[in-house]
Amino acid sequence: MTEKQEEHQAKKRALIALSKLAKAIQENEEEEERNINSILIEDFYTDPENQEFNTFHEWIKKGKRVKKGEKAFLVWGRKRKSNQDQPTAEPKTEEEKKFSFYPLCYLFSNAQVQDPNVKE
Repeated sequence: MTEKQEEHQAKKRALIALSKLAKAIQENEEEEERNINSILIEDFYTDPENQEFNTFHEWIKKGKRVKKGEKAFLVWGRKRKSNQDQPTAEPKTEEEKKFSFYPLCYLFSNAQVQDPNVKE
């Protein structure tokens, strides 16, 4: 496995662990049904500085650009029909197999973007 694949797997394992916490929150909610991604964003990522989250391309459409060197917030992408195109190694655990059809989605917050005319 390449270094990039190992890094991807490590990020996925970290997101699985965080998703377990989100699942526990989801199970304890009585009135409002939120999906795991909503819980990750609202309960774990949102703070006074980070209020709005979008993909790289969504920020570009809004006329902003992601600052160089910023690290993304991870959530789950849309479920794949097959993990055939998945560039990473075979999942090792049952848990990794369960999530193997869900790609990582990279989001950036309002605190990580700027007007494209502003130089760093």
